[in-house]
Amino acid sequence: MKISEKGQALLAKYKKFQKIDIFLLALAAMSFVFLRNYFLTIAIVVFTFVLETKIYVCPHCKKTMDCRKKIREDSCCPRCNKYIFKDLD
Repeated sequence: MKISEKGQALLAKYKKFQKIDIFLLALAAMSFVFLRNYFLTIAIVVFTFVLETKIYVCPHCKKTMDCRKKIREDSCCPRCNKYIFKDLD
């Protein structure tokens, strides 16, 4: 399946966000386990979920997607069942 430049940019953005999300959740876990800093842990987790709801949305139906799901070029939105990176022009 061939995707447009917009689709490729969106795919790169989602993959970058997945890496940031994993890093932030690992940081929250470390602050909870090693520092026993509950407020920092809660703040990081809330910030992660806010980022997820703002960045990780379907371009067609504008609803949030699960960021822990692996995204590929042929991925479909679970809500509208359209290809995420197709028909973005």
